[in-house]
Amino acid sequence: FIVKCARFVEVVFHISGAMASPSGSLTPTPPKRNSSSPLGSLSRPVELLQKHELKDHCFLKPAWCDVCEGILIGNGYQCTGPCRRKCHRGVGKQTFNCRASLLALPCDCSVAPIETGSYKFGDAARQWGRDVKTKVKEQIAVEALKEQRKLGNVDKVKELAAEVHRRWDDGKVKRYIFLGQLASIGIVHCATYLATLAIVGPVHGRRGWRLACLQAAHSVNIVLLVEVAATVLVRFLARQAERYSALIHAFVKEILYIDVNDLDIDFLKAGSAIERATTFALMSSGGLATASLGIWLRELLLAGAAP
Repeated sequence: FIVKCARFVEVVFHISGAMASPSGSLTPTPPKRNSSSPLGSLSRPVELLQKHELKDHCFLKPAWCDVCEGILIGNGYQCTGPCRRKCHRGVGKQTFNCRASLLALPCDCSVAPIETGSYKFGDAARQWGRDVKTKVKEQIAVEALKEQRKLGNVDKVKELAAEVHRRWDDGKVKRYIFLGQLASIGIVHCATYLATLAIVGPVHGRRGWRLACLQAAHSVNIVLLVEVAATVLVRFLARQAERYSALIHAFVKEILYIDVNDLDIDFLKAGSAIERATTFALMSSGGLATASLGIWLRELLLAGAAP
């Protein structure tokens, strides 16, 4: 069974490579890779979401936060991008962190800033108290990061990221994926075949091994279906990581005070690399599923014709 599936997938990949090759030969053109990163270049153009460019701003005239809609006076932030939205430094009106909430959203000029809001007596004083609490939290976060740097934990993360960059190779990842798929369906096929044969063999005799093959092929189809569903989910998450990469970088830098670029972490390239791997996984799963379905239909006919 595994040999048949492997041969079928090899033929499918060979033909698909010829279709993708500009010269039309059976040797597929190797994908272009970005020499600056082992993770390679983007698999295809991605519609990236624009991040906010928040700058310190002193609101001498009372304004309104575009996140919590509370009064905004004194120190705050305003986006210098096309949206021109405003927010508190941190804690807002019934909001844990207005700046974090705004950074999690894309800079969209179609969303108009809030020009008017509701004010109750004492809102300004309460907001000043929240600003003081925010400054305390910011100082705690900065000191905690300094402590982690002294302990060497930040350097460990940087070393781990560098190791991933060094070890990542698209060819090896694809081989591991394909071998893992073959191993999973091989184990499921053998286990199901032996278990079914042990149960129905004594009852159906010679027809029992046909029923065992049929049940094994059915189990392999279920495993491949689950693998495809999991791969689609991972591919979707990788795609979202690419789209939101700028927002993630800005959020981590502004809220956690960690510059992921200094750690040699790039969510855009990482998401693209995972997307390429999952694309290959979907192709191989499709080939294996087609071969498994053909074997299942064959065993179904033979089991029905068996005496």
